[in-house]
Amino acid sequence: MTALAVLLGHEIGYSASPAMHNAAFAALDLDARYELRDVTAEALASEVDALRASDRIGANVTRPHKVTVCSLVDELGPEVRRLGAANAIVRYGDRLVARNTDLAALRAELPPAIRRAIVLGSGGASRAAVDALKSTGCDAVLVLDRKRWPNMPGALMTAQLLVNATPIGTDSDETPVPANLLRAEMAVLDLVYRPSPSRLIRDARAAGARARGGAGMLLRQAALSFTLWTDREAPVDVMRDALRGELGDGSDA
Repeated sequence: MTALAVLLGHEIGYSASPAMHNAAFAALDLDARYELRDVTAEALASEVDALRASDRIGANVTRPHKVTVCSLVDELGPEVRRLGAANAIVRYGDRLVARNTDLAALRAELPPAIRRAIVLGSGGASRAAVDALKSTGCDAVLVLDRKRWPNMPGALMTAQLLVNATPIGTDSDETPVPANLLRAEMAVLDLVYRPSPSRLIRDARAAGARARGGAGMLLRQAALSFTLWTDREAPVDVMRDALRGELGDGSDA
């Protein structure tokens, strides 16, 4: 019986996750596959319940379901209880456990010695970014949801790091930040990974700033999810090659 893992989200046709995970399954000769499930809010509960089937090993969860899914499983991992957001579900028998692999992946992507940071967005990715920053000693984290974006120019004047935790720029040439607000002294981490590099990353680099796109975080969280589902060490190099095949050599994978 072929095991199945899925990605639960909405409008997720851009996702590079199937390429990574299916390459990893093949590399380890595992009879498993990874598929997208484009799910509305109304259909989420039934899709989560379907994860209890004997052929399912788990799921990833992405926008806009990272918070809602926490109320649909049997148990929350300790990091999910703290964040209130999950990006992975693991099946143990007939029980579903929500986990968050974004958090460790984000910690590994953050530049060192950041004390003042701005996080754009207020969803599950934003929650993970804030927690990761605070865990590394950043004592001033300002979250700007769209209602507060008029405050962005003043906030960015003293920020050492800008994290874009919104989907703006995904599969487009949009950016959430006007180029004239970017400074060489401010690092930028954009969680958008398609296109790679995003408009925000290109603008930041043009301003002389250190800037990384979201491919590195995507790879790290995927490897952690893979291990949770299979209890096997993820073949990271294989997954990286598959991701670069999807995104091109300009990615930060």
